[in-house]
Parts: sequence; structure tokens; C-alpha cells
Amino acid sequence: MKERNKLPISVQLLLENQNKILLMKRKNTGYEDGKYSLPGGHVEANEEIRKALVREAKEEIGININVEDLEFYKILNRKVSQSQEYIDFVFKTKRWSGEISNNEKEKCEEIIWVDKDKIPENTLDFIPKILNKNESAYMPYNW
Repeated sequence: MKERNKLPISVQLLLENQNKILLMKRKNTGYEDGKYSLPGGHVEANEEIRKALVREAKEEIGININVEDLEFYKILNRKVSQSQEYIDFVFKTKRWSGEISNNEKEKCEEIIWVDKDKIPENTLDFIPKILNKNESAYMPYNW
């Protein structure tokens, strides 16, 4: 019998303000440093996915989000390498409290708001695909 896959699960936040989204420039992470990504991170053991995103938003950018204000957006089945795969749950919200700040300066070079239609070239490859409203809610990536 084949071994069952035990994929890491991550969460990503599409934080929207008018026609802009928030991006974070990665550094010292060991994965795609120098590129922009969405706020988010790994889901811990025994942690509900939306609560993981609420936790990550507080840890990374200092804001508070109510679980009820998170709207499911997409799920990404992402192949990172021949031996590494991820399941990414992407949620979006336009509602939060607190001031956005860079709380993980050791992992994030800067935080920027960008127009959804003018994503920087040095953004993780799958982010524009996530933003494409014509893509289905389920998105295989890099297979």
C-alpha cells in the first residue's frame, strides 16, 4: 500500500482596502526571499484554519480580525519542489482593527499596499493567479 501524503497546511490573507491589497517582502525565510507574498503562515497542530489566520495576522502585522469577518476565497494545491507540497487556504477580508505594523522585521523587509492590477514583478508567482477572479476556488499550482 502506498504511503499517505501528509501535506503541510498554510493560510494566506488577502487584506483589501479599496482596490489595494497588502503585500509583505520576504527576507531570511529560506523560501523566495526578496519576493512579495501575502501575510500568513503555517497552521499548527490542533488549530482551526481560520483561527490560524487570525493568529498569523496578529503576529505578523499586528492587527485583530474576527473569524466571522474572514471570507473563504481560494484553496491552492501547491507543488514547491519534487518532495514538497502544500495546501494553502486563502481568505480575504476588508475588516480588521488595529494599526498595520511590521512585527516580524527579521522575516519581512517591508509591507506595502499595491493596486490589485499593478502587482510588483518580484511577487511570488502564484499570487497573480490567486488574484484572478476567473480562476476557480480550487487551484492546482506548479504540477
